[in-house]
Parts: sequence; C-alpha cells; structure tokens
Amino acid sequence: MKRIVLIMIPILLIALGLYFLFRPEVKEISSAPKETTPTSTTVQTYVKENYTTKNGLIVDYKDAKEPHYLAESIGLYMEYLVMVNDSKTFQQQVSILQKNFLTENHFIKWEATEKTTTNAIVDDFRITEALYQASEKFHYPSYKTLADQLIANSQKYSSIKNVPIDFYDFVQKKKASTLHLSYLNIQAMQHFNYNKKAYSPIQNVTAQPFFTEVFQNEQFEYADQKEVNMIDQMLIALAYYDKNGTIEPNFDKFLQTELASKGKIYARYDRDTQKPNSENESSAVYAFLTQYFNKTNQTKNGKITTELLSKMDTSNPETTHFFDYINKEITLKK
Repeated sequence: MKRIVLIMIPILLIALGLYFLFRPEVKEISSAPKETTPTSTTVQTYVKENYTTKNGLIVDYKDAKEPHYLAESIGLYMEYLVMVNDSKTFQQQVSILQKNFLTENHFIKWEATEKTTTNAIVDDFRITEALYQASEKFHYPSYKTLADQLIANSQKYSSIKNVPIDFYDFVQKKKASTLHLSYLNIQAMQHFNYNKKAYSPIQNVTAQPFFTEVFQNEQFEYADQKEVNMIDQMLIALAYYDKNGTIEPNFDKFLQTELASKGKIYARYDRDTQKPNSENESSAVYAFLTQYFNKTNQTKNGKITTELLSKMDTSNPETTHFFDYINKEITLKK
C-alpha cells in the first residue's frame, strides 16, 4: 500500500501542475497598442476631472454619497474612445476593466464591488464590441483575444436554448429567466457569431405603438403594465432596425406624430393613453432618437432631435448621470 501511495503522489503533483499551467485565465494585457493621436480630447479631460475617482474608476455622479462604479460606464466610455481614436486612454480603461471588473473565470461583473456575483448581458455585448472595434482600429489583436474569451462565457452561461438572457449568477450558478430586448446589441452578436435563434425575439417583437420590453418563456411581456420608458423603447427600436433592416411601423408612426405635434419626445409615457406621464425630457432619449433617425434616413427628424439633444444641459456632473452625459457625447460625435 505504501508503495502505491508513493507512486501516486508524484503523478498527482504532475497532474496538479499541469492543471494550473493550462487552466484558462483572462491574462492581463501588459503591453499596449501604438499610441494614436485622438481627434478630440475635451471629453477625456472632462471625464477625468469630474467622473473619475482616485482609483481610476468612473463614478455615476460626481461626489456621490453612495457612488456606483458600473460596467455600463466603462463600456460606454470605451466605445467613445474608439470613436475618437484614443488608444492610450482606451488601454488605461482596459487595465481598469481587468483589475476591477473581470473575474478569474472570464465573467464581467456589472458593478465593481466584491459582493457582485452577476454579469449583465448588455455590458458583455458593449464591452466586447468595443474591444473588437479597438482591435481593428488600433491594429492590436490582443483586444479581440480578450473579447473572444469574455463573450464565450456570455454565449455559454447567459443564454437559454441559444437565446440571450439578462444575467448569470456565477457564484450561485443560476440563470435569469428574462431577456430585456433593450439589452441586445446586434453588431456585437454578429461579430461573435451568435446562433440564428438568438435573434428571434427582436425579429418577432411588435409595437402597438410601444414595444413589449421583455422576452420570457417564449413569450413577450411588459416591463411595466402602465408606464413606458422611452430609453428602453429607443434601444429596442435600434436593435429591431439593425437586425431586420426596416422600421417597426407602429412605433415609428408614434415618434413622427409626437415630434410633429409637440416638437419633442418625453422620457416616459402612459402605455394605454400614449400621453406623457410628466414634462421630463431625457438627453439619453434624444441621443438614441438621433441615432435612430439617422440610421433610418429620416434626415429632417434627425436634425430636430440633434438640436434638442444639444440643448439638453449635462454640465453638472453632480446631477447628470454618466450614462446621460456620455451618450450625448457619443451621439454628437457620430
């Protein structure tokens, strides 16, 4: 028996060594792409001075009493940095992403806290797409390698029967049962070869005149029976057009009628009456409206919403969420 044990010990040690040698890891990108000349640096300076903390993370509001450091924020900023050809700042954000948001098992935490145990598919799509675009633009294949590692987990765990879902709890090993259609990113899904079935919710959704926002158990459901959030509606409309190559006629008619009659689009509407729930407007709504009208070649409306967007005050970082600020800048730069 002792002899068998003595023989087995070195075999086990060798096997253990091979496991640690070849186990998959998200390797930190230690080098950097060739430094480029940004087409603009105004936003980078503003973000550094107003939304960036000492640890380099982007905060939701400046001087917030309960700050949140979101994967949403870093993903949107990465998207902007690719647009303005800023490889240096992009690499800084990649390092922050790897240090604060990525787990050893290739998951992207939706928020940079030790207690966070889930991803969010919308962040997975946005961040991996930014890495993919940066790999192409900055001629730096390591970004695509990282994107491939991260999206592989999304495809494997954040899906049910090949259809994406909202999130996966990588500690509890439990999946969400829902997909918010506003989380879909058609360009990212196409780059990473998602199965045809993954697109079925956005291909089959309809609007009357508002979209149903949630897909669950092969059925479409409302996120809220009474109130409609126009940020969600616009993101669904953009994804719908990106995949189907056409507008959803009922929703598009609502937008045109509302804009023609009121000269603006409000942030929230009553689902039944189709009237605004308040007089509040949103810079993010106008940003996505502008992107939508430009994509669908509705030039006149695009000019109207661009002007409305430009007039939205996002100058106070203590009251302007980073999401609203950066989506305005992304849209005006496009």
